[in-house]
Amino acid sequence: MKKLAYFIVLAFGLMLISSCNRLDVLGMVVNRSDTEERVAEWLDWDHQNPPFVIDDVPDNYAFYSCSDIHINNDNSRFVKFITLERNDLQAVFSIAAGDLVNESGEGPFILADSAMMFNPATQLRNDPCFPIIGNHDVYFDCAEYFQQYFHTSTYTVTVNTRSGFKDLFIFLDSGNGTHGRRQLDWLEDQLSHRTDYRYCFVISHNWLFRTTYNYTTTPAANLPEEEQYAFMDMMSHYAVDLVIMGHFHYRDTKTFGGVKYVMTDNLNEGKEEPSYLVVRCADKITYEYRPLNDE
Repeated sequence: MKKLAYFIVLAFGLMLISSCNRLDVLGMVVNRSDTEERVAEWLDWDHQNPPFVIDDVPDNYAFYSCSDIHINNDNSRFVKFITLERNDLQAVFSIAAGDLVNESGEGPFILADSAMMFNPATQLRNDPCFPIIGNHDVYFDCAEYFQQYFHTSTYTVTVNTRSGFKDLFIFLDSGNGTHGRRQLDWLEDQLSHRTDYRYCFVISHNWLFRTTYNYTTTPAANLPEEEQYAFMDMMSHYAVDLVIMGHFHYRDTKTFGGVKYVMTDNLNEGKEEPSYLVVRCADKITYEYRPLNDE
């Protein structure tokens, strides 16, 4: 009887907490935004807008990537990351590989968006930053804010170099712990043109290799096993050069089926030694992790 009373009180308490958006327990555990519906909206936006193309790029260039910024009310680390890329003479753009925010409501998305704005006082160029949605960007019914400020999370970026090389970057939505059927079909269609490009990169939030426990693992962020195998088989079949991911808040690299998978570190304000990824495209692809605080 005491146990029953305990569970009734607990359930009632959770209901009260869930009535507050910021402490929306259900919203934190269950992604109420549907992957298939989101992807349909992303692709509809893509069809109505010109594709992302970066022209007149040197054959040898760099790009930056970070992940898991988890903005609450401080975007300073994201601003610093963006500024470092825009002041690097060899870099041409940056990537934010999911979990831009960590709190409910529109405010953190405003901060993420403002961090990407060009500041001529501190930045040499107005290079773009390409984001994707992560599980924290979907929690608390926040996918609508991601869409409002960043429009799409399923899209491609083409880099055209001065000597005629083309590099393909494919960005994906894995915010609900799945890419979904529609998105995987779209992905395979993009990869079917792989031979037209020098290098091919795929960017998705959820790290695929569960080699150790990490506190960031949540029920809404684990790809189904069958989908994981199919995804990795697709990466190998189409000779993707590099898959960039995040989510687990530490650095890791794996090679599977001839494909290199790289997980970026997290930039959230609680991280003592945050880092980001610098990738260089030349005769071959190389990359390095750089500490943010030492710059």
